[in-house]
Amino acid sequence: MLTYRSPIVRLKTTPTNCEDKMTGKELLLRALKERGVRHIFGYTGGAIMPVFDSMDKMAHFNFIMSRNEQGATFMAQGVSRASLSTEDPQVGVCMATSGPGAMNLVTGVADAQMDSVAMVAITGQVATGVIATDAFQESDVVGVMMPICKQTYMPLQADEIERTVHEAFYVATTGRFGPVVLDIPKDIQNQPVAEGYQFNSAAYRPHLPGYFYHPTPAREPLKKAVELINRSERPVIFCGHGVINSNAGALLQSFAEKNRIPVAFTLHGLSAMPADHPLSLGMMGMHGTVEANRAIMNADLLISFGMRFDDRVTGKLNEYAKNADVIHVEIDASEIDKNVATSVAINADVYRTLHVLVNDPMLTSKPRRRWHASIAESRQVMAEDLQQEIAKGTGDDGKLLMKTIIKKLSELTEGRDLIVPDVGQHQMMSARFYNYQTPNSWFASGGAGTMGASLPMAVGVKLARPKERVWSISGDGGFQMNMQELGTIMEHKIDVKIILLNNGYLGMVRQWQTLFFDGRYAGTPMLSPDYGKIAAAYDIPYRKVEKLEQVAPALQEAIEHQGAIMLEFICDPSEVILPMIPAGGGFNDMIVKRPTPARKGGKK
Repeated sequence: MLTYRSPIVRLKTTPTNCEDKMTGKELLLRALKERGVRHIFGYTGGAIMPVFDSMDKMAHFNFIMSRNEQGATFMAQGVSRASLSTEDPQVGVCMATSGPGAMNLVTGVADAQMDSVAMVAITGQVATGVIATDAFQESDVVGVMMPICKQTYMPLQADEIERTVHEAFYVATTGRFGPVVLDIPKDIQNQPVAEGYQFNSAAYRPHLPGYFYHPTPAREPLKKAVELINRSERPVIFCGHGVINSNAGALLQSFAEKNRIPVAFTLHGLSAMPADHPLSLGMMGMHGTVEANRAIMNADLLISFGMRFDDRVTGKLNEYAKNADVIHVEIDASEIDKNVATSVAINADVYRTLHVLVNDPMLTSKPRRRWHASIAESRQVMAEDLQQEIAKGTGDDGKLLMKTIIKKLSELTEGRDLIVPDVGQHQMMSARFYNYQTPNSWFASGGAGTMGASLPMAVGVKLARPKERVWSISGDGGFQMNMQELGTIMEHKIDVKIILLNNGYLGMVRQWQTLFFDGRYAGTPMLSPDYGKIAAAYDIPYRKVEKLEQVAPALQEAIEHQGAIMLEFICDPSEVILPMIPAGGGFNDMIVKRPTPARKGGKK
């Protein structure tokens, strides 16, 4: 029988007293150690130096210096996200100094908040005596971070630090996951604790008025949900990020199989169950499959697990699911009825809800043959054209197609590797054409859509799951945003396989310009440096691939190589990812054939 395993990181030590005048910085590090933190990512500076000095003396943590503080946030995200499905889930931790160091964390923190990633960001702050005086490298970290994270703290006494750290980890890892920020003034880091200070970490239970966490589903909405499922003839399951975060993929698959219900995935729901499962419809939404989107249009019941019905999933809201009841299972009550009205709302943990549903004797299994026949028909709409395009492998100009490269990577790895895409066309190609077989093997920036996330996030993913192969897949635009993190990979000898899909453009924007702006490529052509020379500067092996017959050997070489390696593929800039629902459009506006642009403009 499956048992629920809480994602909360467990304490590693027993309660201790503190009578030797420990300082704030030492209590901070002790609390991090008790929380099971092994890797700390960041960049030092004046206001955080006391913590770094004590960390060096302590010799417990594996400190990874990013080349930019933003990189540290995505490395921390990688650890949090990849370790969720392991026996030792961890919370990623990043550190930065005050002022510009702290401000460089903003994008990664906002990204973690949008994508529900547990993370703790620790910043140094100027001394309390000069706060709000425009002191050197001062910035209002709490004020800036408050709207874009789950909680912010500024402890003003050393005695508060240990309790604050434990509370921060609790907040980050309960309910809907999210980032928490601790801004610690420099003098408080050095301040000794008061006489007689004691803190029992094992017995500590945060008292947080207004913070409600309801993991267990209520009986009445569950009963109504079962009634709707039994009555339904055309149901569809939605698998969101909450399924990944609660380790509920196996339960979701059992629930779908038991009730013969097809499953559509959000971008973050991918890899919750095998991509080639007979009930899988693939990704839904703006760049989702025809079968997923048409099933949603024709469904009489949508059963949503752990997703927020964002605009890239729903399209035009006034046309969305007009003829369907909606069951919404979601840990964050604020997401229920926010965008799509629900028939049954279940504010609870996805794992616990699915566990009850799978074992509910009142659920009846229906064959739903007509429904599955209708979906099978939709699968054929683009299947033959896509297969022919992938088999051809190159565009009209002879340059490589991204979808062909991703498909070949999937075949060679049997869909078992860990994929970390950047943001853009290649991200959608990776979502659609890699055959995910390993649970929790897809790690992407979704809600914020942060270009440059892939390379640093892949570092964290590899550290969290060192025995598995990790691929960082980027376009030439996103890669150049954080390619300095090749220095981190070089210094720490991190085995990340780097695929650079270079089409000389900001590909996704170019696709929109092709379809909706009459082929005027304003601001999208991009000149790249010599990536071979850059790889050589970081002592990373490099291969440039321009011909179709070179694709498989190059990928195989990367698979067999021990250590980091970079493969640059020269790709067709005119390639598009279809189907596509135009921004502001509905599912009925889905584009399945590429129209001819009215004119061609811009210069390469």
